[in-house]
Amino acid sequence: MSPVDQSYGSASCELSTVPPNHRVVLTNEKVTGPAAAQLIRRSGILDVRKHDLEVLDNATGGGILVAELFRLAEEQSGSLNFKRVVAGDIDDSMLRAVQIKKDDTKSSSLWGKVEPMKIDQQAIPMPDGSFTHLFNNMGIFFCQDDEKALREAHRVLKSGGVASFTSWKSIAWWEEIAQPAIKQFIPGAPELPGPANLFPSRGWSDPAVIPSKLEKAGFSDVQVDEFKFTPNVEAEEFAEAFGVLVKIVAKRLWSDEHCATYAPQIEPALRRYLEENYASGRWTGKMIAITTVGRKT
Repeated sequence: MSPVDQSYGSASCELSTVPPNHRVVLTNEKVTGPAAAQLIRRSGILDVRKHDLEVLDNATGGGILVAELFRLAEEQSGSLNFKRVVAGDIDDSMLRAVQIKKDDTKSSSLWGKVEPMKIDQQAIPMPDGSFTHLFNNMGIFFCQDDEKALREAHRVLKSGGVASFTSWKSIAWWEEIAQPAIKQFIPGAPELPGPANLFPSRGWSDPAVIPSKLEKAGFSDVQVDEFKFTPNVEAEEFAEAFGVLVKIVAKRLWSDEHCATYAPQIEPALRRYLEENYASGRWTGKMIAITTVGRKT
């Protein structure tokens, strides 16, 4: 595995894996978008020419992977033939964000093929052999039972179909910004856990462990690679978007009293830490994503 290194630019404590605020969704996509684009390249879908593509983007969020797929497809002069594209998510607010992209007159005409659909990745409401390609961009982290999700992914693929996943090897901003910001600017707040303990599905940060997960579900030819990049996000955007994730963790681990007292201070603490420690408030650290691709034989 040889990491790819690139740079990309451009006050409640509710427990939700995704914020309803569309602007926050778009900021999050500045972080997950580069990984999505790399996953698409690694999946081999851009090299397909001979048959109609039937795609499921599972745990689609606001649809950033679909957007990247269409962008990359159009760079190839429309050589890809999409028969069906399903953007699935269990969260209604995310499906509304997908619909916004679909309705945007500036969007690719390919968005007309997109079907936003409420889907639990652990129980996909589709017949066996429905898709040629399945993508899951960072959603596997939030899955309570990743074995069940992988079995479902394998089931809904056609023979020869490809499943592709991203996960985080390193959530560097958590250790470099979130933990020290809370400690420095919110006296009395409980410490945050390390990044390895943030998500229900374990093992997805270890490239040595991931292949066995897919192989157990029936996949073969599993390929795992790493991808480094620096998200280019303003301090205000960063604090707002990533403050949501910190609050999710706080809600799970802090007492109700601590959450009520300290959660409203999280976003200001993140922004202050960025502005005091980084030029123009822009974090310069590296995110390390893992791309995993497997085939159904």
